Amino acid sequence: MSLQYFGLHSISGSLVILDHVEGAQFDEMARIVLDDGTERTGRVAMLEGDKAVLQVFEGTHGLSLTNTRTQFTGRPMEMPLSGDLLGRVFTGAGRPADGLGEVMAEKFGDINGAPLNPVSRQYPRNFIQTGISSIDCLMTLIRGQKLPIFS
Repeated sequence: MSLQYFGLHSISGSLVILDHVEGAQFDEMARIVLDDGTERTGRVAMLEGDKAVLQVFEGTHGLSLTNTRTQFTGRPMEMPLSGDLLGRVFTGAGRPADGLGEVMAEKFGDINGAPLNPVSRQYPRNFIQTGISSIDCLMTLIRGQKLPIFS
């Protein structure tokens, strides 16, 4: 069982800040429990020293600075994966929104995916000559990249 934190340092829009947090990781999910037992979901958006900034997905209306309980899950946001996903409708948080019940997961996948390695991409070689020496020398344009439009 993981630690439960009581109270919040501050609330700003859809963000809450917790003090004296130990062991939380960036993108880790958290369960936020209100006074009445209602549960909301949050994600660690920033860590600075012993403070953690959480983005609350369901909004911060009704949260209390003194009585709110927060528990970190130790896992990133994951989506259940199986053939049952086909034809289904989900909320932005990955919960079923079509009233057909929960998805029976064959496995869970991290929604963040793996980072791309910029060094492994193909080296750009197709130079575009504009005929304007200042552009050709100072801001080389390559075919396939996003090109600026000058007016």
